[in-house]
Amino acid sequence: MEILSGVLIAIGFILLVFFTRIFTTLIHELGHAIPSLIFTKGEVAIHIGSYGDDKNSFKIELGRLKAFFKIDIVKWNIGLCQHQPAKTYAQNILIVLGGPFFSLLIGIVLLYLLDVKTWSDGITFVFAFFIFSSVWDFIANMVPTKTPINMYDGSVIYNDGFQLVQLMNERKMPPSYFEGVDFLNEKKYDLAVNSFQKVIKTGHDKKEVLLLLVSSFIGDKKYSKALEIMLNLFEKKQLEVSDYPMLGNLYMEIDEYTKSIKFYNLFLFKYFNNSTILNNRGYCFLQIGEYEKAIHDLNSAIIHDPQCAYAYNNRGLAKVRLGQIGEALIDIEKSKSLDDSNAHVFLHLGYYFQKINEIGKAHEHFQKAKDMEIDFHGIDYLIETTRENDF
Repeated sequence: MEILSGVLIAIGFILLVFFTRIFTTLIHELGHAIPSLIFTKGEVAIHIGSYGDDKNSFKIELGRLKAFFKIDIVKWNIGLCQHQPAKTYAQNILIVLGGPFFSLLIGIVLLYLLDVKTWSDGITFVFAFFIFSSVWDFIANMVPTKTPINMYDGSVIYNDGFQLVQLMNERKMPPSYFEGVDFLNEKKYDLAVNSFQKVIKTGHDKKEVLLLLVSSFIGDKKYSKALEIMLNLFEKKQLEVSDYPMLGNLYMEIDEYTKSIKFYNLFLFKYFNNSTILNNRGYCFLQIGEYEKAIHDLNSAIIHDPQCAYAYNNRGLAKVRLGQIGEALIDIEKSKSLDDSNAHVFLHLGYYFQKINEIGKAHEHFQKAKDMEIDFHGIDYLIETTRENDF
């Protein structure tokens, strides 16, 4: 009986930790979301249990606010708030501070309730646990750290304290800097490029500004210019490990897959469980004909994120190349079930049907990929070479 009681107490404690961290994380992200809704006009999204995975999450929508919940026992204590930048410096400061201060406020309220009333030992213990969790959340987020937070899409962000330092540094920037940020958020990439180049000419050529210029060049699809800046920063040893995926992605955009792999290797040596970059490296191996290595990376990506649609799709194509036809179709169909908005799913289905000599179906899927505006320079050739003659 004592053993059973001990087990039940242990399970209860684990559940308490689990739900405490989920609740604290939710309060923290609402602390960012509420001022974001007040100070911006766009949509605001909060993620609980992921860093931006909206396709594989339970969704609640309340006007401009969208909340995504993903139950993942490994990532149950993480969260993210996505929003547009506010117009003024003070508003952006309040948005950043909102998260940790909401957490602290919950702790203060619970501490007050403990003080004004006598509670049972059980309730007092639960309150104390929530208070500790709230205070810990406040401290962990307010102390600036350069350790990056890897987003679902492979990009990185930093904790609230570091973002606060960055905002304070922005006060020294000329007006063209803020114009550039606005243009970048509005996806007016050519105008953003002009604005950030003006900023750099005034002597504000620190890494943060250069990376904004890089993002603007990428948006404008001027990958070579973006790559030139990144390589210069790399040679000057101004990049962090978290910046290497951007170099890998840029090399991938210009079809230099071996160089992409080099920078993905440097990143994955430290962040070996990043499913997005594992998928990207697997795709690069696929493009240079290293199909077994590709499958190894894509297997790893799926292990770390079983909902990674891109990894299933790329693994399916690798299996097509290896002649593993049955397994290939299972993977590509799995990818389609997870995300049917990816044009590359239909491209790979086209390759599959081409492999088994069902040319009509191959043509149909290649055409579907083009209709979805796939960014693949060889699509017209594939369509024409699979077109069946009527005579």
